[in-house]
Amino acid sequence: MPKKKYSDEFKADAVALYETHPDMSYSQVAADLGISRGAIKSWVFQARKEAGKVSTSSPDRPETPEEELARLRVENDSLRADKRSLRSDVERLEGERAILRKATKYFAAETTW
Repeated sequence: MPKKKYSDEFKADAVALYETHPDMSYSQVAADLGISRGAIKSWVFQARKEAGKVSTSSPDRPETPEEELARLRVENDSLRADKRSLRSDVERLEGERAILRKATKYFAAETTW
């Protein structure tokens, strides 16, 4: 069976889909997109490797200080982005909770039993 060629854009979108849905497995994403599980797994690994999220060192060759520094900087940037995202989520949820509290008070005052 001939190998299928996928565009870089398709691969990036597939990886983004997997990364943004932590509850989905490789198999689920692959089934949704009509590709093999191995393909999506290798694309995710390659994307993480290019982003510096996967260590390229092996047990035989430990990380050099420069590699470690680069990896830690990428991780630090990622954590900062996650922190910003979580803060915005908290602010949004606090606003929604305040609206729900006001609505509850309004409807509770309106009801007469």
